[in-house]
Amino acid sequence: MEIHGPGGVHQPERLDSSQPARMKSVDQVATPDRIVDQVQISEQAHYLEKLSQVPAIRQEKVAELQRQIEAGVYETPERIEQAVQKLLEEL
Repeated sequence: MEIHGPGGVHQPERLDSSQPARMKSVDQVATPDRIVDQVQISEQAHYLEKLSQVPAIRQEKVAELQRQIEAGVYETPERIEQAVQKLLEEL
């Protein structure tokens, strides 16, 4: 039987040792006890995870701090240093 065209069927072919093996032998097939999965998480993904754990912004607290900054009573060298240290510890 012969069918011509895309993906056509041809005469049956004999399988012999001169043709490349098309299936793996049983000892080459991966088994559940041989499979080893590995995952590598990028540094960026670690930072994104940490950012996702940051609590929600408390608007009343932000408004109060803005008022103190505008009044000129909030920014002190000690507070700035403390804020920088806390930020570095969290990251």
